[in-house]
Amino acid sequence: MATNIVIPDTVLKKPNDLPKEIRIKFWEQLERLTTNPSHPGLRNEKLKGIDACGFSITMNYRATYIRSKMGIIITAIGTHKEVLGD
Repeated sequence: MATNIVIPDTVLKKPNDLPKEIRIKFWEQLERLTTNPSHPGLRNEKLKGIDACGFSITMNYRATYIRSKMGIIITAIGTHKEVLGD
């Protein structure tokens, strides 16, 4: 069963501002998330204090998402500091 991916327009613009290798890695990691969410390379984690999760794009970049009946909704893409505030 395929997992629907929803990326709001405001979030979809963000990868275009990232370096090419980060953009490529984001799409690879997103594919990995849909096929094997427990893959260790994702470093997938539940975020504290909010009903969202995050996965690693690279050591310096992350994306956050929520799961809904619609599928996976990407809520943010960027550096750890931009996305997680730390």
